[in-house]
Amino acid sequence: MSSSITQLIKSQTNNAADGTGIKKLVKLTQNLLHTKTIPKYLVDYVQAQQQSQFGGYPDHKDIAPSAIFTAVFAIFFIAHLSIFIKNYSRGHIFWPGLALAFYALCRWLGFALRIVWAKNIMKIDVGLASEVLLALPILFLATINLILAQRVFTWAHPAGGNSRPYWIFMSVLYFAVFAVVLMTIVAGVIPYLYFLSEKHFNMCKNVMKVSAILDVLYTLTAISLILLSWILPTTANDRAQMVYQPTWIESFHLLYYPPRGAAQRAEREFVERHGTHVRPARTITFVHTKDSRLMSFFKFNNVHSASLFLIARTSFLVLIGAVFRAVGLFLNRTAGQKDWIYKPVVMYILWGLLETIINIWYLVDRIDLRFYKPSAIRWKKYGEVEPKAPETDRPLSDDHIDDKPAISMRSSANTEEV
Repeated sequence: MSSSITQLIKSQTNNAADGTGIKKLVKLTQNLLHTKTIPKYLVDYVQAQQQSQFGGYPDHKDIAPSAIFTAVFAIFFIAHLSIFIKNYSRGHIFWPGLALAFYALCRWLGFALRIVWAKNIMKIDVGLASEVLLALPILFLATINLILAQRVFTWAHPAGGNSRPYWIFMSVLYFAVFAVVLMTIVAGVIPYLYFLSEKHFNMCKNVMKVSAILDVLYTLTAISLILLSWILPTTANDRAQMVYQPTWIESFHLLYYPPRGAAQRAEREFVERHGTHVRPARTITFVHTKDSRLMSFFKFNNVHSASLFLIARTSFLVLIGAVFRAVGLFLNRTAGQKDWIYKPVVMYILWGLLETIINIWYLVDRIDLRFYKPSAIRWKKYGEVEPKAPETDRPLSDDHIDDKPAISMRSSANTEEV
């Protein structure tokens, strides 16, 4: 009986590849059987033919862990958004913080929709939305880490980090990532919406494999950039480059927030001191001083070790999730071919637990302070301003530098480790 029904259904699909067109197949089966309730044995049969997904297809056992991470990422969404809003109200604008709130929102909705899907596996649209919202945040985290690494690189190499070739390269990279996101969504969703021939189904699977490889490589870019920040020597152009740092940030403490309007006051003081004919490189901060001689000295004598380590360890955890997903795609299994890498517990550990740790690190280490760079100076607002005659902006002699105490990883008693 079941064999006859499946053969009849198969004949109505124009011999499409098994595992494609599930959304159309549901309606087709309902019409053939003259009922909206499809027998469980048919549901199980068709589900077993579907392409395996990282995390598998949910059932009642997925409701509890999905509910836990729904709550966890809802908390992270509120935390990231609250910090961004509070900073914004004080004139401290850190856009990656808003991006983190969006990332947490995607994770939150992804796990919430997985609960709905687990209660009724026939809700195909809900399942597709859940899969997309759970898969894409890997790229969001990798992008945020790359932005942070880019700011560290510009801090270490202000001339190179603000050069035109460097910005063109980074812009092309971000555009490529956007293309990969679109490619992943299209190639991942189409096989569920339409009946495909074996050839076109394999094309979609190959596109997903390529996107998975690109995801893995992309997560490595942040680590590569911080290694370059560490390895590449500081050039004469870097040392000669005027920098504009947020020296008004006095601490990276968990409960610290910059004074209201401090960024705007510092911008005005910078313009009054240096005039409107300079174009400084905007970088993250290390030393809290307004003496530009000391700033020029300090900025090349500390490796921002805590910041580098934060990017490295979070990127490594993101990389693990990307690698496991890529391996699952290359194994090319169907849902009926049980394999441990597709088990829900693996997904909950990599996309739930590890990313929970990542978000805690982001919040505790206050990336909104540690990786903040000043907003672009609104030069037109100030008109023509001539620089003040500098009294202390003479170069520091070698003897003067040698008399300085060794620079520790803490710039002051009130400053967290940089």
